[in-house]
Amino acid sequence: MRTKAAATISLSGPLALQGRQAARGLELWASADQIDLEIVDDAGDPATVSDVYQGWLGAGTDLLLGPYGSNLVRRVGPITSSEGVLLWNHGGSADDLTHPLVVQVPAPASSYFSEAVELAQRLGLGRVVLARSTGRFAAAVVAGARERSAELGLTFRTMDLSDWSVEGSVEDDALLIVGTFTEDVALVRKVLAGTRPGLLGCVAAGLLDFGKELGPASEGIVGPTQWVSSRTIPEVGPAASDFTLRYQRTYGESPGYPAVQAAAAGFLSAEAHRRGYDHDRVRDWRTTTLLGTFAVDESWRQVGHTPITIEWRNGRQVRARRRHWKNL
Repeated sequence: MRTKAAATISLSGPLALQGRQAARGLELWASADQIDLEIVDDAGDPATVSDVYQGWLGAGTDLLLGPYGSNLVRRVGPITSSEGVLLWNHGGSADDLTHPLVVQVPAPASSYFSEAVELAQRLGLGRVVLARSTGRFAAAVVAGARERSAELGLTFRTMDLSDWSVEGSVEDDALLIVGTFTEDVALVRKVLAGTRPGLLGCVAAGLLDFGKELGPASEGIVGPTQWVSSRTIPEVGPAASDFTLRYQRTYGESPGYPAVQAAAAGFLSAEAHRRGYDHDRVRDWRTTTLLGTFAVDESWRQVGHTPITIEWRNGRQVRARRRHWKNL
């Protein structure tokens, strides 16, 4: 009898851009692992995810994968946990999502800008300015960047996205942005219309659609991503090259990290199910997937995987390197 899995995904609504990619990743995993997968469009609505997951809890579903978006995972996690059921979280990275039996696959949001702050120091910049949206995800990103800035001796300042204005020279500043995809792109365009900061980065830059949206204007902008392809052969699931080829053949484009982290969560959940791992064994499990290292601590926080900072060069994402910046 085939294993049954289920997830709600934002195929419509404010997170549809990332949600559709995550759904593709889950579909490729289910096909490869011969899983009967049900995906329901939650349209980004917390009430919908609550109702749907509660229904699955009583329906004998073997594997529950989380929705896309920290606010939705935050709603579902306590529901599944209270029933003693694992929720394989691929789509939420806010730090406060750490909860018993919520298996965190992505790296936490507080680590998103750590490498960008380190890059700012290597560039000799004296201040990090972080323009932020509202919500706990943005708050976690800010907290992590603030902590790393303090450790490296950099001045740190936060501001609301809507309050951005140039007050004197920004050439010695690193401007980092965390909002929705649309908010990030809008502020980047506004910034580029004036004097360019010494370093410019945003969370949206980690998505492949960022380059499509901005075109040549994306050049040199940095951002965090949960995944870049590597030649490492993982212990669980396919190699990155094999998954990428299947994704390209199926969807006509390369996968972004929302698809990869969703697929990785799927392969992990199915492998744990096949092995008959109980909750303690899952929590103690250390392994590798096409996303990278998987390991959670006693609180179920992801500690094996860390984000990678990329920069846009010639229309593609590459690992951020200091030497390029002085040429912009």
